[in-house]
Amino acid sequence: MFQASMLSTNTIGLTGLLLPKIRMPLALTISILADLLDYVAAPLLGIPIIGDVFDLIVMSMLYSVTKSKVLFIMNLAEFIPFLGDFLPVYTVSTIIWILRQSGYDGFFMARSLLRLYSSTRAYVRGG
Repeated sequence: MFQASMLSTNTIGLTGLLLPKIRMPLALTISILADLLDYVAAPLLGIPIIGDVFDLIVMSMLYSVTKSKVLFIMNLAEFIPFLGDFLPVYTVSTIIWILRQSGYDGFFMARSLLRLYSSTRAYVRGG
């Protein structure tokens, strides 16, 4: 009985302890392969039921790796006709998730780049 409970605890702990260095490349690999397969196998995955089952499998795999509800919601765009068929939704949403996990702040970065550009321009003018 003790071994069974220890096994279930280790199994749960293993998914929670996946390091970000492993989770991020794994999620990106899954999303790139899914988008690539979405383009290559378009005639087969264009059939509504088959394509939807494929999308659900990919979304569940990505959620099991990332545990991100935001990523899951962004991936729901795959169910929008034509949008999900032609855009690399999985790859873009995974890159956004990776940037958020890495601490990327878009507003702060844009403001810093604007400040750098302004100071460079002033330096060039001032001579």
